[in-house]
Amino acid sequence: MDIIFLRGLQIETIIGIYDWEREIRQTVILDFEMACDIRKAAQSDAIEDTLDYKAVSKRVIDFVENSQFFLVETMAEQLAQIIRNEFGVPWVRLTLNKKGAIRAPATWASSSKGATNPAMPKAYVSIGSNVERDIHVPQALRDLAERFGALDVSSVYETAAVGFSGDPFYNLVVGFDTDQEVDQVAAALTELEHRHGRRRDAQKFAPRTLDLDLILYGDLVRTDRKPLLPRDEIVRYAFMLEPLVEIAPNLRDPLSGERYADLWERFDKADLAQRRVEPAWRRLS
Repeated sequence: MDIIFLRGLQIETIIGIYDWEREIRQTVILDFEMACDIRKAAQSDAIEDTLDYKAVSKRVIDFVENSQFFLVETMAEQLAQIIRNEFGVPWVRLTLNKKGAIRAPATWASSSKGATNPAMPKAYVSIGSNVERDIHVPQALRDLAERFGALDVSSVYETAAVGFSGDPFYNLVVGFDTDQEVDQVAAALTELEHRHGRRRDAQKFAPRTLDLDLILYGDLVRTDRKPLLPRDEIVRYAFMLEPLVEIAPNLRDPLSGERYADLWERFDKADLAQRRVEPAWRRLS
């Protein structure tokens, strides 16, 4: 399966939750990755044998210009459905940037619909922060989207610190398809942690500006060197397991073959110190 890219579509539309946003048109920027088998078109040199990206672009522009959404998540969801259903695309990944909503860097949202690309493994990353968490977590999401593309993003969970006394964490899990090797992904996560002031020589149980832990990389089982995969904390800590199940309920543990949803169902929740929250930066995205 090949990929056709459509990038940098800038479209004006009405979008946002505030009264002033319902009275003006704002610019959204859209990037698409669309699966397409181009072998037939490569032989025939005929547009009808491939994905007509000009037609896709026109349909997207017409739809967005005439829409009036409150949330970028809803717009992204409906665009993904249009491309899959009307153009026969087996899977599509899109990144949607909305500028001007708040006095901060551009907000973003992503949507990934349809079957994942079988040629690329899916990586899952656990994100955590309890130091300036309202700064580091949304910025980490933007950094990850810029580095790896469209993300499947769980809800944000507020979790009590484990193993030490400290402020509560924000925890969530993201997933993304990648053509990078596992060690490349791990190195990129470490680089992002350092960019956010994380020190790897700090104690294991201590406050964190940002934790980015690669917990799964496709079905890879690796026990001889780091990163160890699958990460054993998945089944031990609710702050990893619950958000993972939220975005991938039918995903199976590469070691046991059990669904993570079933493991979460049996998880001991008697003393669970964790709750789903909606931070201000998430509401404004």
